[in-house]
Amino acid sequence: MLTRDLLLFRVREGKLRPSFIKREDPELLALATELVAEVEGARGQMRDDLEETLALRAGAFARPKIARGLVKLLLDRAQFDEATEGASAVRWERFQTAAQVLRTLSPGTPVEAYEARLAEALPAPLEDVREALYADLPGSRRLLGWEALTPPELLDRYNLALAQGPLLGARRLTLRARAPALLRVRKVLRWLKFCRLVAEVRKEGDDWALEVEGPGALLSLQKKYGLQLASFLSVVPVLERWELSAEVEPHARRRATLVLDQRDPLVSPHPAALGHIPPEVATLAQAFEDAEWAMDLTPLPRHMGASGLCVPDLTFRHQKTGHEVALELFHAWHAGPLARRLAELRSRPDPRLLLGVDRALARAGDPGELEAHPQVMLFNGFPSARRLRERLARLAED
Repeated sequence: MLTRDLLLFRVREGKLRPSFIKREDPELLALATELVAEVEGARGQMRDDLEETLALRAGAFARPKIARGLVKLLLDRAQFDEATEGASAVRWERFQTAAQVLRTLSPGTPVEAYEARLAEALPAPLEDVREALYADLPGSRRLLGWEALTPPELLDRYNLALAQGPLLGARRLTLRARAPALLRVRKVLRWLKFCRLVAEVRKEGDDWALEVEGPGALLSLQKKYGLQLASFLSVVPVLERWELSAEVEPHARRRATLVLDQRDPLVSPHPAALGHIPPEVATLAQAFEDAEWAMDLTPLPRHMGASGLCVPDLTFRHQKTGHEVALELFHAWHAGPLARRLAELRSRPDPRLLLGVDRALARAGDPGELEAHPQVMLFNGFPSARRLRERLARLAED
């Protein structure tokens, strides 16, 4: 992800447009090739040394802001070793040993003699001690590897990051897919749930429309919510014909509308998004063993209200009767969508829809009312397999 100071865009008549680059630009391809080669050859180097090398290359490029953005994306993919436990305590011991040796010497003792005495007092060779002295600091950690990509892929990631950056301050996102194939719609909706977002989904003829609402007044959740929106954007390009708009704040107290569509040079890095299973869902699937119910990790949209659709996170199918129960999850920033879903259930009951509500969200409203609701299940972080089995068993008895 690019930081605000690395974003390039223009705002005209209230519309924000990222300043995309051309992936076939020979100068940019050459720079990307050099940067990728530097990272690939830097395994075992300290972070400070790698950052300095990349910064020098970026500073020498004719368009340094673009170059610094490419460097940022590469470093985000780098994996450095972790600090050794107790490193700060060891460092303090080495300093104490050095001080004790120094106090035994006369004021005019040469440095060479001091180092020789110090080497005798240390449990490891002096050079090794020096190298490990600050190994726990971020700049001294060594590169273990990185999530490799090709130079053209790096330029694609840069264009995507230019579009993702403004979404970090987004309040609302609207996506319209023009007559998409159902498989592509399912891929996008699956990624929507992976990002823990709730959307108002409508099918208008052959088109699909999604509206993702922001966290409202919960400003403490704005950054995390913006990251989820930015992550969701990464799968949108799998749609062949689409239009996206979002209310953003490119500058303090100034709003604009980010406008994107399929003509922009955006490439999804998730070609197999439909098959992706979030870690918490995978853990639940492994723990959920029930003789009567089977879990479906790729549920289809479900009709709600007069014309709306909801996108469940999971569906459970009874082995004998074939009855299905859908589970839709609401996290801390879903106060508005949860209120609308509860209102829809009051006006048009759907006993086969369960609402999982994070307790952090419940505490902001009326926890007692939600706890007593027959179709609400409260959870911390993510529902447990045990609670789900208990709730499904009660439904089977009804």
